[in-house]
Amino acid sequence: MCSVSCSQRIKMWSGLVVALLLLAVEACLGEPQRRRATDAQCVIVTDVTNKQQIKIEPYGADAVRVRAIPTGTSRFRDDLVSALVPPGDGMAASGPCRNVTWSAGQPPQGLVNGNLQAEVGSDGKLVFTRVGDKATLVKEKTVRKLAPTTTQPPLPGFQSLDLVFEASPAERIYGLGQHKTGKLDNKGVKGLRLNPANTEVLIPVVHSSLDYTLLFNLPSFGTVEYNDTGSYWHADVVLQADFWVATTHDTPPHKTSPWAQLQQAYVTATGHAPVYPEWSTGFWQCKNRYHNQSQVLDVVKGYQDRQLPISLIIIDYYNWMPLPLGDEVLPPQCWPDPKALVEELRRQGVELMISPYFHSLQFTSKYFEEAAAKGFIALDPSQNISQSRHGYADSYIYDLFQPEARAFAFNAIQNGYISSYGLHHWWLDCDEPCGSSELQSLVYNRGQWPAAFVGAAFPHMVDQMVWEGMHEAFGNDTVMLARSAWAGSQRFGGAVWSGDTHSDFENLNQQFRAGLNMAMSGIPYWTTDIGGYSGGDVDDPTFRQLVTRWFQWGAFCPIFRNHGSRRGGPSQEGGNADCGDSGSPNEIWFFGPEAEGAIAKVMRLRESLRPYVYAQYTEAAKTGAPVMRPLFYDFWNDEVAATVDDQLMFGPDYLVAPQLLQDATNRTVYLPKLPQGLVWQNIFTDVRHDTGAGGVHVVEPTPTFDGTFPVYRRTATLAFPPPPPFPECTADRLTVTRGADVLSHQGAVSEFYNVTSDRDCFNHCVADTTCNAWVRGPGNNNLPHIVTCYILRGITHTLKPSTERNFGCVRS
Repeated sequence: MCSVSCSQRIKMWSGLVVALLLLAVEACLGEPQRRRATDAQCVIVTDVTNKQQIKIEPYGADAVRVRAIPTGTSRFRDDLVSALVPPGDGMAASGPCRNVTWSAGQPPQGLVNGNLQAEVGSDGKLVFTRVGDKATLVKEKTVRKLAPTTTQPPLPGFQSLDLVFEASPAERIYGLGQHKTGKLDNKGVKGLRLNPANTEVLIPVVHSSLDYTLLFNLPSFGTVEYNDTGSYWHADVVLQADFWVATTHDTPPHKTSPWAQLQQAYVTATGHAPVYPEWSTGFWQCKNRYHNQSQVLDVVKGYQDRQLPISLIIIDYYNWMPLPLGDEVLPPQCWPDPKALVEELRRQGVELMISPYFHSLQFTSKYFEEAAAKGFIALDPSQNISQSRHGYADSYIYDLFQPEARAFAFNAIQNGYISSYGLHHWWLDCDEPCGSSELQSLVYNRGQWPAAFVGAAFPHMVDQMVWEGMHEAFGNDTVMLARSAWAGSQRFGGAVWSGDTHSDFENLNQQFRAGLNMAMSGIPYWTTDIGGYSGGDVDDPTFRQLVTRWFQWGAFCPIFRNHGSRRGGPSQEGGNADCGDSGSPNEIWFFGPEAEGAIAKVMRLRESLRPYVYAQYTEAAKTGAPVMRPLFYDFWNDEVAATVDDQLMFGPDYLVAPQLLQDATNRTVYLPKLPQGLVWQNIFTDVRHDTGAGGVHVVEPTPTFDGTFPVYRRTATLAFPPPPPFPECTADRLTVTRGADVLSHQGAVSEFYNVTSDRDCFNHCVADTTCNAWVRGPGNNNLPHIVTCYILRGITHTLKPSTERNFGCVRS
């Protein structure tokens, strides 16, 4: 009689024999050996025809990473700058790769990971297919080209790269960071540079309407362009081709937003943002520039005396003068007691941020000699620092691609701003870095990496330096606002503002679309200079109209921040001449009484929404869902929503349609279709629009100075009774209390069940898949036939829990 272990051996050997027979049949039939990622792990294809090695490896669910090197190159590099998180924690398959030698005309070679199949086709071109419906998502138009290139200084092994994909006429392209093109759809935008620059932030990721995401995982300078003939990526200097492709986990018709699925896949691969502190959801005040300690306190008092909310005030650049840039201290003649300033502001509920230019130091800085001796300064093409002083204010640039250099630079920050003053919020201005055009000739990593090879990721290194230094001591209670970023910068907590824009309506329109694309690029915390940075005269009626309109949009940006270099108004000079100019005022009471009144109303509206904004911060950190996003993100099956580029969704609840045109007194708003039981309600007029039969266009008045503009909230149409007494929560269960009958719903008398969302009970709730609400758990047998779900306050599309809200269901 056979034992259990014997039976198991027979089954094992039987399975192996069957598998070998299937492989033999497959080979005889000439079919490709397509295996699940769990079987194939990864595959390395040696392409004899094109003289390349291509490595395809699973990298997250329904996603792959692809790298290519010229044949004869020693290895695929894992020690380079990458936007992807390390392959641990199940991100990439472990174990050895399957090696295949291939030449033109032979069957395709590749692997399947979830819903994505990636192969080197019989023509040598890479093709990515969705498994569920066999749809081709993206395919190379020509075989990727790696060609030897010359660097300055001449360094061996570097290549240029051209990656070209086939065009699809109906495809729409979003992401790629922020650009002043005035376009939301990036299809047809000419030659965007991969180089970082003031107002131009290239995040090399695209999300396609064809249900794929592509990350160009190379920090090289270069260009990208999507048009009707193809999709063209060019990198000036690389050591390998490196990109990442993902698709949705389901196939059309999608049950959940494909854009949400792609965003979640992207942030899982490149890193989740932290949840910013609650105070950061409020109003931020700044200008070019507050020049001494008493002025900062006076401005905060001005807001508080007018009963206007303020959460943060910012000290702009030149705060170090007349001391050298890089000493990381404040001159006492301008800032006699910075520690007391920080503490006094916090007693008033206001945080303080400062702009210190951490990435640079001048020759006279007390840290320069040691930094130079240790090799922590970026080099010139002759491999020394004699000709590398090209940064802002004639400064040198730290070589932040070295971990030791990052630690050294942060130690200076720790000794000065943090230990001495208690500061821990940073405005990372000029982090491209800024300076002369010669910065693009610098060499990093002790002379091994030309700027053309890694320069696009310099802002990423600045964020990483601050994150590495701050996170252990301060956790998420540190905020950094940068002028640039790169793919994956969100995992270091890097927020971005859009740089030095001009104060006009053209820039307002540009910034609106730029912000939505930045949101689609994985950067959840983003803002602009409300009113534009330069050219605004506080006495000019046109500027007062502009700044009012900009505030109306700015209140529905992830970060709500006023900043600019203004003209006009009363002089704010005075004090010690060493402290520099202060410039014209930028506080809202200097914009005239009409603008002040309208802006104050907007500020109070944002203040009332802060719990909601914080909930969106939390969701963004968890799933990658942008705080603000285009309409199509939430209404993915709506063909009209796909064409709307002058409205946004602020989280899932609020549709915002600011007036972006000068002197316009009304505008058309598109309201997408909502499920039965929900309507769009104007938050100012309470007028409701039922779009259950389909989306509608409405014309709304947009008076400039009455403080109203088109904002709509999803609102339930049913009238529910007051909630019953607050349910009891225990350590192991959540009590559901039956209340009075509610109004007839679809002809049936319904019963009301109240569910608390008390934070202590969240872990004991489960999602009811029938109504997509959070109800008591475990199990929901007592709530059969649920036909409608709602939240008593703050209806949300996804109906997920938010702190301090009550949830309920209606069942027939």
